[in-house]
Formats: sequence, structure tokens, C-alpha cells
Amino acid sequence: MEKLTFSTNWNSKLECNCFTTIRLYNLAKHFQGNQFEIFLQKKFKSKALVLGTVITKLDKLSDYVCYLDTGYNKEQTKEIFRKMYPHIDFNQQKICILLLQRIEPPKAVQTDLFN
Repeated sequence: MEKLTFSTNWNSKLECNCFTTIRLYNLAKHFQGNQFEIFLQKKFKSKALVLGTVITKLDKLSDYVCYLDTGYNKEQTKEIFRKMYPHIDFNQQKICILLLQRIEPPKAVQTDLFN
């Protein structure tokens, strides 16, 4: 299973059942139905299923998406990306907005209720 790592829990989104993440686009990973193990600062948080993807460019992000994903406006979010990836040409680089749903571990079935 693929891993998605977070150094920061932007906008406390990793506590939600569904959340987004904006990533440098990777055709092999970023597709509907793929699953990831989610890690925050190297600690396992949960597993997640990709419900949907939007492929775009950094300049095409909206304030709406940025506020939900990072807690910051579009210009601040773009600056975060430029600092995280200083050698990337964002005029050429595609990014992907992933919509993820946490997959809860199955609960154990209690079979001895009446014994």
C-alpha cells in the first residue's frame, strides 16, 4: 500500500473522515480507488481511500480549495508550495487535489455476548 506523509496537519484535516491534500501530480498514485496509509510526522494515522481527484496547476487553485486544505488563502498556499519545492517550475508542473476518505479498521465481532 502506498504512503502519504504529512509533516503538518494543515487545517486539522487529518482528524476528519474526509479530507483533501494537494500534491505534485503522480499518475501512478493519484487515481480514484487507490488506497494510502496516512502518516503524520512519521506516525501512522489511518488508511484512506481516494474518492476523487482534480488535476490542475498551482495558479488555478481557488481560495475556497486552499482554505479548506491548508487553512490559508490561495497566495499563502502557493507560497507554501514554492518553499516546499523550490526547484519545481509550477508553470509546467501539474498538481493534484485528492479527496480522501479515512478507512476505519474493522471492529472485532464479539461472539461471546451470551456465554
